[in-house]
Amino acid sequence: MLRSLATDLAELGEVAVPVDPQFELPLPDAVAPIAIDQGQPLWPQWVSIAQDCDAAIIIAPEQDGILAQAVAMLRASGVDVVMSSGDFLRVAGDKWETARLFNTHQVPHPATFSATNLPAPGEQAKRWVVKPRDGCGTDRIQTFDTLADALRELTDRSILQAWCEGEPVSVGVIVNGGQMTLLPAVGQQIKQKSCAYAGGRGPLPDRAQQRVTSLASYALAAMPPFARGFVGLDLILADTPADDKVIEINARLTTSYVGLRKMVEGNLAERLLGQGDGPVRCCVGEEAVRWSADGQVWVDGEPVDER
Repeated sequence: MLRSLATDLAELGEVAVPVDPQFELPLPDAVAPIAIDQGQPLWPQWVSIAQDCDAAIIIAPEQDGILAQAVAMLRASGVDVVMSSGDFLRVAGDKWETARLFNTHQVPHPATFSATNLPAPGEQAKRWVVKPRDGCGTDRIQTFDTLADALRELTDRSILQAWCEGEPVSVGVIVNGGQMTLLPAVGQQIKQKSCAYAGGRGPLPDRAQQRVTSLASYALAAMPPFARGFVGLDLILADTPADDKVIEINARLTTSYVGLRKMVEGNLAERLLGQGDGPVRCCVGEEAVRWSADGQVWVDGEPVDER
């Protein structure tokens, strides 16, 4: 994901990427990595690197408030951070708050409970899911066949959700200046037993695109201010549109970026920076692009080598 974004940004200008020397990150040749000193506080180093940049895009998890803190630190230092902020970032980063807001605005969403708001006796579901309130991707998700087993694992830092049958999909949205650009909806490969993310494929057929676009737009309209940059939504498409569900909103770049950039015409990073306009046009056929969880990409069955 980082390599894909850096590659696209390098076509538009100079790119600075903070790098911990202990990690061997495969960045493109046009990007000069800047080493982070592990013996010094992280945020001042990030601020120093970003200070002379026209804009900053942060790739960070929501866990433990890391994403929100990174955005706040850079923005407080006068850096133009192309990321969501305010209540949008707060709600999107807390799955319990997301569920409460969706319930208030009647956005279709799985039945969701917390340690202080337990299911009513006799509540039925085929399976149950326990996940962290601030989880990133499919990290630390557990599934259970019985409610009793799920409740034993529920804590004040997690939520309980009823399992939703259907096809897991996602859609990316780029928000700039109040304008929303919906990118092609894509399918997600989720392992049934562990719920682990294994990659994706796209673009989805037109009928699925319409369902995803409609539900995603409704969910975003219910969210508080302020969305900006890349926003990803995870959804479940059920047997009928009436049973479709929004699972969560991610106020950050998601792995699907590695595939989306191969599906659309032009440079996707240009749109992230607010420099691109006009409708998004696909340049491949249905489900022509596939990618793995570690960012490997195939187009029409052929691997893409971007070394």
